[in-house]
Amino acid sequence: MSLEGRLAELALLGAGSAGIERGLFSVPEHAARMRIAAWAREAGLTVEQDRAGNLFVRCGGSARPPIQCGSHLDTVKDGGPYDGAYGVVGGLEALERIARTGSTRRPVELVAWAGEEGSRFPLGTLGSSVYAGLTPLRALDALVGDDGVAFVDALHGPTGLLADVPVRDGFPPPAAYVELHIEQGPVLERAGARLGIVSAIAGQRRFAVRIDGLAGHAGTLPMAGRADALCAAGELVLAIERAALGIGEAVATVGQLTVEPNQTNVVPGRVTLRVDARSADDARIDAIEEQVRAAARAIAAARHVGIAIDLLENRAATPMDARLRDVVRDVCVRLDARAFELPSGAGHDAMCVAQVAPAAMIFVPSIGGRSHVGDERTAPDDLALGVDALEAVLMTLAAE
Repeated sequence: MSLEGRLAELALLGAGSAGIERGLFSVPEHAARMRIAAWAREAGLTVEQDRAGNLFVRCGGSARPPIQCGSHLDTVKDGGPYDGAYGVVGGLEALERIARTGSTRRPVELVAWAGEEGSRFPLGTLGSSVYAGLTPLRALDALVGDDGVAFVDALHGPTGLLADVPVRDGFPPPAAYVELHIEQGPVLERAGARLGIVSAIAGQRRFAVRIDGLAGHAGTLPMAGRADALCAAGELVLAIERAALGIGEAVATVGQLTVEPNQTNVVPGRVTLRVDARSADDARIDAIEEQVRAAARAIAAARHVGIAIDLLENRAATPMDARLRDVVRDVCVRLDARAFELPSGAGHDAMCVAQVAPAAMIFVPSIGGRSHVGDERTAPDDLALGVDALEAVLMTLAAE
């Protein structure tokens, strides 16, 4: 089956009217992992999984640490067909080509990382974080999804680990890691480039915010003196936006918000929300956090509400390995004379694997710079060129 055919088949799993929803250990995400495992076995490749839910496909029987590639199969709600899935399907095609051409000095391995998006369980890059030792495996015992299901129950449930795939012991690091991904932004398309060499991955910090006010009757509670949690949340959301705009070269987003009791005729008594702040410069994220916490204190005092801010996740900005970047650049420039280096504003599993092995990334353009939406698109020729680049990089590294 072709690259496009496989991507189209995966896109049916979890598809809805507005996009794809494949949360970790959901029925469609489980089906996607099963599909990758089946395709790999049809090609004569070895399939394993680990105790965090990561799926491994291996080419070559050498005991030496492998050259790895990979991405993820889970999506955000109403996500697109290429974010993550392209790196997995493209990596599988690259491994199939390598297997057909003969042996390499090092084995080559594809990983479908578990829960990169953090869209069901509140921990982004979940599987790669455990793999790299950034999150202890035992810490997942306390992790509960947004749907109230505990991670351990989902992992061992009917849509968790694959029943017919061996579970490997431990988390052995690779010799090197290369991730193929859509850019998810407009930079390559605007420059007319078809390939990009990632220089660094932006740092990312996520917070959970709880605002406790006082619920009351919407008709009888006077406006003066109200402790309206939603009004306080509105001020805080705008303060978060101002902080990122003022600091520059950073972004901050409130993409999730819950109002209680969420009734038309009741003054909101509680609001919970999550903040996502990112920059390639960790000091800028520090500055955003400082300003947001200061704004929260001022809003809480002025509006007579309580505001608690808890850190959910903290990923430092991660430069890609210089030597691997040179290899990727040589390959990409040979295939596309306009290829150039650029940072990634989005987080990726590569930022975790980079803590235990040299890591690099290859980007292909996103049409209109759109991603995390149902109409996410990349030109078929660019998808194919990205796989060509990945194969060439893997072959170069596996020959060393």
